[in-house]
Amino acid sequence: MSKLVRPRARPRFTYEVAHPPDEITARIRRQLELPDCPIRGKVFPRTALLTLIEDRRHFWTPHLDLQLSPVAGGRTRLTGTFAPHPQLWATFVATQLLFAVLSIGLGIYVLNLWSLGQALTVPAILLLGALVGGGLSYGTAYIGQGLGSEQMYELRSFLDAALRDPP
Repeated sequence: MSKLVRPRARPRFTYEVAHPPDEITARIRRQLELPDCPIRGKVFPRTALLTLIEDRRHFWTPHLDLQLSPVAGGRTRLTGTFAPHPQLWATFVATQLLFAVLSIGLGIYVLNLWSLGQALTVPAILLLGALVGGGLSYGTAYIGQGLGSEQMYELRSFLDAALRDPP
């Protein structure tokens, strides 16, 4: 029986390659310099930030954040995280926080009214609206993943091509 894996708001992958981090960053830089490369990015000694060129970006276009960690034997562990643009991610987190605070506040208000025997109709509808709004805003992360899945594949393919040993 296979284990059910829950989707993540920020998909991740981890694997090891048989090259030191400095060689990996050099390979990524060389791949970025190829003519007609559809990927742009910044490469640092232990981190690389990759995205698509400006002409191909949308507001849902993912970024690939790579962390390179040296491992024994001259190997490197690559940890990649796909995420939306940082401003979009901050907006998503702020929206989730807003709905959480609203839901908690309205929940406390509804409980107080209930304990006092007051009418609950309007506050309960507002609480339900806050809960549904929070759920819908959380679901937007998965909608964005669906819209950006082809671009996530392109970013991962770019990385795989950069790490492939030359013939």
